[in-house]
Amino acid sequence: MKGKATNLFCLCFLSLLSYPQAFGQATPGRREAIRARLAQIKAFSERIPAKQRKILSSGALGLLEASDKFDDLQRGLSRPQPARSTPMSQQSRAAAALAETQGLSNVSDPSQDVFSVLSGFTQSETHTAWCGDNIVVGFNDTGSFFESLLANAGGVSLNGIALSNDQGASYSDLMFLNPGSNTNNFLGGDPVLGCADANTFYYSSLFETGPPSAPITAVSVSKSTDGGLSFADPVQAVAKDGLTHFLDKDWMAIDPTNPRKIYVTYTDFDLSGVCGPPSQAARIAIELVRSVDGGETWSTPFVIDQVCSPSSVPGLFVQGSEVVVNARGRAYVAWEFYDADFVTREIRFRKSGEENETFGAKVKVSDVACPADCSVLQGGFRTAIDFQGLAVDRSANPNRGKVYIAWHDGRFVQFPDLASPTGFYGYADALVSVSSNGGTTWSQPVRINQNVEPLPDGRGTDQYMPGIAVDKTGRVASCFYDRRLDPNNFLFDRFCAVSTDGGQTWTDSRQTGSSSPPFHAMDTLINPFYMGDYDGMASDFTGANSGFVGAFQIITNLGDPDIFAVKLQ
Repeated sequence: MKGKATNLFCLCFLSLLSYPQAFGQATPGRREAIRARLAQIKAFSERIPAKQRKILSSGALGLLEASDKFDDLQRGLSRPQPARSTPMSQQSRAAAALAETQGLSNVSDPSQDVFSVLSGFTQSETHTAWCGDNIVVGFNDTGSFFESLLANAGGVSLNGIALSNDQGASYSDLMFLNPGSNTNNFLGGDPVLGCADANTFYYSSLFETGPPSAPITAVSVSKSTDGGLSFADPVQAVAKDGLTHFLDKDWMAIDPTNPRKIYVTYTDFDLSGVCGPPSQAARIAIELVRSVDGGETWSTPFVIDQVCSPSSVPGLFVQGSEVVVNARGRAYVAWEFYDADFVTREIRFRKSGEENETFGAKVKVSDVACPADCSVLQGGFRTAIDFQGLAVDRSANPNRGKVYIAWHDGRFVQFPDLASPTGFYGYADALVSVSSNGGTTWSQPVRINQNVEPLPDGRGTDQYMPGIAVDKTGRVASCFYDRRLDPNNFLFDRFCAVSTDGGQTWTDSRQTGSSSPPFHAMDTLINPFYMGDYDGMASDFTGANSGFVGAFQIITNLGDPDIFAVKLQ
């Protein structure tokens, strides 16, 4: 592994000096195909009402931002470049990241993150799979766009990937997820990972492909059979006409009773006219597909929930689904419903039947009191997708079978704010609701973060984006971003909490050694209101090890967002 990591570092180092040449090496036809597909995605998005565009996933918003910036970026990087040595800022960024993150595992390589004094690259929105000694972390990575242009003769990728062979003690940044040899392929981020055993890993992503004359919007699943070191070309788990659909916010789960059975859920923004003239109404649906042969072939889509959303209303849609499979092989799906006013929200749930051919009725888990102004937290981070985590206890302990849903919510501390559509700023808390009967009924929400609020002045601090997982012992863990150490509610840290009584009570602790500032607009390619939509947590799918792994973003004092990981024993 050390030799492989060294070779990858050398390639990354050379690519840093060669980003301008990456566009030169890409043929005009390849550059035009990228530009044309990005333009089509942007044109499609502009047909979606403005409020619904705000709820597109971070991966989708990254594609839109890339479309806006592509021509300018291409002109800049196509100019002749003078010979130069490695920028000192590369070394500074790496040193700053290491100095500020003692005790954490470095997942992405911060030394690769700069090609200009005006801009760098961003890694965010993580998901992790753990089987045995091997842990694979996926993340959105704008640097992967350039790396894939330079190192690959086929498609391009916005998906980063890192591998640990020592249960998370150290990681090697493997640059980008293989987009395949087709020059029309574009891996668009929103990573979700799963594994069947220590050798077999899966990586799902947003996926755009097809020629500009017949574009395809899809969710792909890539498979590794060497423990995550390399991945085969992406396979379309679901694909639709890219002129009338946009597939967004994928999720994936592996069946522990049959690891060749894989479930994928996603959101379909459908302007095909099913709900009437596309200019007047859109169909927005949560759908599910599954594979029973290890991702080689996939079923037709099954509709979990859908709404017809008139263009005349500001909201009314569904988004942000997740899927998990219990110890008996039954699939559970949860997602968020947004009413027409965009403020009224609830988390919904459905479970499959015994044979997984049908799903039961929708169940309401909880109302959601949207935090902040229902779109963006203080400091500028987008939090419009409130539902954050779905997990099930597959252990042999007394809590086996319990289902956990985590989200951020602004109900407990609200302070008057004239700029908010609710009239209040709802300070975000990480909440969890638990079902002991397979999702038929749900407990009242419990606060995961244990800081004391409100503060003396009546305000609070934000705790947001809580991932959640259950390990082989039945312990439940949740990690989240947390501003409790800054009474001004600006700087953020990473905290993790553990419950040993089925989610009734929690003990939390700080994982970061220093706080991060919410810097924005430091990256040419992404939306400035950007931190991703989630950071998934993992326990060992094989059951060989107890504990948890969670990757997350840290922004150094130089404004460089990087991925680090924490392991909870």
